[in-house]
Amino acid sequence: MKYTIIGDWYSVPDLAPAFAVVAEGENLEEAKRNSAEAILERFPERAEGESGETPETLWGGDNGAYIVAAFHGDLSGQTADGTTFELIA
Repeated sequence: MKYTIIGDWYSVPDLAPAFAVVAEGENLEEAKRNSAEAILERFPERAEGESGETPETLWGGDNGAYIVAAFHGDLSGQTADGTTFELIA
């Protein structure tokens, strides 16, 4: 099943934008794990240094992200204005 996850960062020292990512998984937890790699690939600075995030720590880590909203299905064509969210699909 596909999920559209809208996320934002706990801290924004690098001015990284909020984001929306489409990920597959049997449930939301699996989709969150699968989306973490794509998010860190798009924002590699979040994985750098001693306090860098990993796919396992991204959701909820000190430099990580939190979920604003999650929806069943691929809603990337219906996401908010592109200046509000960075779409990672």
